[in-house]
Amino acid sequence: MPEGLYSRSLLIIIVPIVLLQGILTFVFLDRHWQLVTRKLSSAVASEIVSFLDIKDTIDFSKIKEVSKNYYNMNITFIPNQKIKDDAPKPLNLVENTLGEELSMRLESNFWIDAHTLEKQVIVQIENGEGLYQFLLPRRNVYATNSHIFLVWMVISSLLLLSVAIMFMRQQIKPIEKLSKAAHQFGLGMKTEDLKPSGAAEVRRAAEAYLKMQERIERFMEQRTLMLAGVSHDLRTPLTRLKLQIEMLPNDSNNNELLNDVNEMQKMLETYLDFAQGVTSEDIRKVQLKGIVEEIINIKKDDTEKIIFHNNSSDEFPFECKLIAMKRCISNLINNACAYGNKVVVTLNNSENLIQILIEDDGPGINEKDYEQATKPFQRLDLARNQNISGSGLGLSISQDITNNHGGQMKLSKSHLGGLKVSLEFPRNIVN
Repeated sequence: MPEGLYSRSLLIIIVPIVLLQGILTFVFLDRHWQLVTRKLSSAVASEIVSFLDIKDTIDFSKIKEVSKNYYNMNITFIPNQKIKDDAPKPLNLVENTLGEELSMRLESNFWIDAHTLEKQVIVQIENGEGLYQFLLPRRNVYATNSHIFLVWMVISSLLLLSVAIMFMRQQIKPIEKLSKAAHQFGLGMKTEDLKPSGAAEVRRAAEAYLKMQERIERFMEQRTLMLAGVSHDLRTPLTRLKLQIEMLPNDSNNNELLNDVNEMQKMLETYLDFAQGVTSEDIRKVQLKGIVEEIINIKKDDTEKIIFHNNSSDEFPFECKLIAMKRCISNLINNACAYGNKVVVTLNNSENLIQILIEDDGPGINEKDYEQATKPFQRLDLARNQNISGSGLGLSISQDITNNHGGQMKLSKSHLGGLKVSLEFPRNIVN
């Protein structure tokens, strides 16, 4: 069964028409052919019997001439012969029908052959002195133009199907546009102008979608503005507090206070990133190898613990939102470096799928906590090191970005002993 609505709609139209035409064709042609063959066979049988009735009163040569010129029938007399006892029995419709008609009119033995010659039928009738053989065209016995009806029926069916397909296509287009707009909006892309069109139900669905999209965009804008405002309001006193701490005498307590202030600033920036989600940046074609290498090079302090395996090909670029993708991968590598002493990053790709694997040898996460770990503000400190700072948003932001690119983020046990994060993306997220 096809998956697309257009293909399924075509099946709904085509299958019943084909079945109906097939049944009607079989029934009509069968009855029509039998009826026409019966009438033609009856006429031919009457002609044959008429010639036999007048053979003793009219010269045989005259009968042969009349039958050939007016009835397109060749008559031959074969003296001193009889029909063979092992002559084949009638097999097809023509032989059976013509045989039934002759049986009703004759008492003599006869034999009909409608398959030896391609365009003619042979009829042999016993007479006391020999055999009378009648050679007549097939068209005299049964209808030979039934194929014309089939041709016209097929042509008319194709015309009707073409019109139905054209109208069906027009009805499906608004649904396809709505589906494409919803898909693009789900990926955080700029959607094309969607104008409700088509059937009343489709228009109502499009109008409901547009209202929903407007409400979601308004909610996202309000959330971003609120978080940006809160971040701005808190950043000012934090900056003032940081300056005051730096002016105090340099001792261990003051350094700890300064570290706490810096940590609070980082947390505010992380919260703002989470509130903003995936920005409305355009999708561009990039090479993931370059992105991963750039992120690893930035982490100079952890470069030695990171191992990068590139199994991908530069032949197929990846379509993504560059800034968002950098944030997604960077969050995961930062997490792995924070909790492990060895980090392995692997990049695999195929014609339709791109996979990024990030593994560490840290304490890992219990399998039952995988779903909980991707929720906002969840740190799972029982499994992770409590001395490591963080907001509990790294995995959540990465999963958000992955989902908005049409991909999947999966957590599993690494062969290194820690956590393994798998990112899988379709190569072309637009379609």
